[in-house]
Amino acid sequence: MARVVLLAAAAVASVASAWAETFPSRPVTMLVAFPPGGPADVLARAMQPAMAKALGQPMVIENLPGAGGALAVQRMLSRPADGYTLIMGSPNEAILAPLSNASAKYKPEELALLAPISSHPLVVMARNDLPYGSLEELIAATRKPGAQSLSFGSPGHGSMYHIVSEYLAQATGARLLQVPYKGATPMLQDLVGQQIDITILPNLGASIQLLESRKIKALEVLDTRRMPTLPEVPAITESGIARKSEFVHSVWLAVMARAGLPDDRARVLLAASQQAIQSPEMAKALAQSGVQPMKPQPLAESARFYADETAKFKKMARSIQLAAQ
Repeated sequence: MARVVLLAAAAVASVASAWAETFPSRPVTMLVAFPPGGPADVLARAMQPAMAKALGQPMVIENLPGAGGALAVQRMLSRPADGYTLIMGSPNEAILAPLSNASAKYKPEELALLAPISSHPLVVMARNDLPYGSLEELIAATRKPGAQSLSFGSPGHGSMYHIVSEYLAQATGARLLQVPYKGATPMLQDLVGQQIDITILPNLGASIQLLESRKIKALEVLDTRRMPTLPEVPAITESGIARKSEFVHSVWLAVMARAGLPDDRARVLLAASQQAIQSPEMAKALAQSGVQPMKPQPLAESARFYADETAKFKKMARSIQLAAQ
C-alpha cells in the first residue's frame, strides 16, 4: 500500500514538473486598459516581438478600454492565475479604480506586479497668464485672506491626477476647486484656452507639444530631481513647501498578473519581460515616449514596491474622503 502511495505521489510530482517546464505552451495575452496609441499600448507593442521570442510562444495584445481601466483588470481576474493573461498595468487601474469606481469589483491586492517598465514624474502645469512662477507662490497666494480659489482640471474622478491634486490642496491649505473632465484632451484644451488654472499630469503626449510651444507652462515637477526634458522647471524637493516629500509622485507602467501565480511561472514571465525591456525596439519606444525606464528588480522587490504604492494611495484616498461613484 505504501509503495502504491509513493508511486502515485511520484507520478503527481512528475506531471507537476512537466507542467511547470512546458510553460508557456500556448499564446500569452497582454491586456492594455486604454485605446491604441497611448503610452501603455505603445510600450506593450514594442515589447511584443522580443517577449514572444523569449517565451517561445506568440504574445497577443488586446486593448480593452473602459471604466478607468477596470474592464481590462476584471477580464484578467476572470481567468485563472496561470500566467497566460497579463496586463500592462499602472496605478490608475490597478490601485485607484477599485477605490473610486463602484463598478470595479476587485481589490488592488488581487494583482501582482511582475516587472516594472517605466516611470514618469507628474508635473504641475498652468495656463500661460497665471501670475505665479512656482507652485510655492501659487499655494501662498491662494492662502491669503479673501483669496479666490483656483481651478484645477481633473481627467477623471479617482484618477491619480485627481487624488494627487486634492491631497496637495488639503495638505498645504491651498484653495483649489476641481473641474472634472472626461479625459485629458478636453481638459488640456481648456487649459490652453485659460478656462481652468492648473492641472497635474505626466509630461507625455499632447502636453509635451503644448509646453514646447509655450501654450501652457510648467510650475513644478513632483519628483526628487529635475526632468531632463524640463531642465528649467524645479523639482518639488527644491521648494520650501512643507511636507514636500509627500508630493513626490510618478505614474508607472509594469507587466502585471493575477495574484497567486505560481513562482516558477512568475520567474519565466519576469525573465521574458526583462529581456523584452532591454530590446532595441523597447529602447526606441521608451525614448520616443519620453518616459524613464525603471531598473530591473527581483520579484520580491517588485512586490514590496506595489504594496507600498497601494498603501500610499489608500492613505491619500482616505485623507481626501474619496467616495466610489
